[in-house]
Amino acid sequence: MARRTDYSYISPCIKWTLFFFNFIFWLFGMLLMAVGLYGVVFTAQDLHGLKSVEIAYIVITDLSGVMVALGGIIFLVSFAGCVGALRENLCLLKLYFWSLTIFLIAELLFAIACIIFPWKSREIIESVLSKRLIEHYRESQNTQNFVDFLQREFECCGITAHGYLDWDSNEYFQCIENSPSVEKCGVPASCCIKRKNMTLIDIMCGYNMQSKKPHEASDTIHVGGCVTSIIQFLESNLYWAAGVIFGITLFQMYVTHQARSLMDQISLQRSRWHQPCEDAAKHDAVFHNARNPCPQDLSRKVWSSGGSRISI
Repeated sequence: MARRTDYSYISPCIKWTLFFFNFIFWLFGMLLMAVGLYGVVFTAQDLHGLKSVEIAYIVITDLSGVMVALGGIIFLVSFAGCVGALRENLCLLKLYFWSLTIFLIAELLFAIACIIFPWKSREIIESVLSKRLIEHYRESQNTQNFVDFLQREFECCGITAHGYLDWDSNEYFQCIENSPSVEKCGVPASCCIKRKNMTLIDIMCGYNMQSKKPHEASDTIHVGGCVTSIIQFLESNLYWAAGVIFGITLFQMYVTHQARSLMDQISLQRSRWHQPCEDAAKHDAVFHNARNPCPQDLSRKVWSSGGSRISI
């Protein structure tokens, strides 16, 4: 028996693969939001007494606020993909497809900008990070913990190419004569070099380090900036970094293609369902026949191969 050439169906493999991937990311986005909201609550409590506008700015730009925003985007996009694939809903699938497409284009533009304008891109990144992480180091416990983690793990101090001198922009470490802070002209303890035979770090080891020359301070603290240290780390692990970036990009392209394929299959099924009705309507218009081969209750739905209803 010859197979019909106009036969089409909705692939259950594409449908359930897309559903599974997006369900995992939906859970991840929800977890990220929960952790971020937990941090936002405690950050707001630590800032009690400040103006509402100042609290809102610090919370939004805080690490916990960034986690809430990122988790919210992942949650919404993956929800659209998950439910869109499960219910074969074209509206949600289009939202999911175009969201991923925009993300891919933005990542591509960012990569091109970093390749064509490496120093300018680095300058902008350093400026933004320095303003948020250095100047507001004491404003939020989350920011302080994050900066301390970076400086310990990457053995650096400060953000930009100025290194440890970046801390002069923080009011607690600012190197001015009339500063009331006991930490003036100093750097955080996380900048200090940890010796092999040391079990504890002297929290006062960074005092007055900004008043010393780099070759003098380098005996006690790390003097290079964290952006430089991270770039050196990526260069020394270039194949691993390139593999991770390529894998993430390839996965995004794969799920985007799957979403496009599922959308096309659903659209094709709908068009094949409507075609007999359109042909019959033309025939009735010619012969003035009132017969309707597509009853109202059946023309509002289509059934896919997996048994799921597609609303028309």
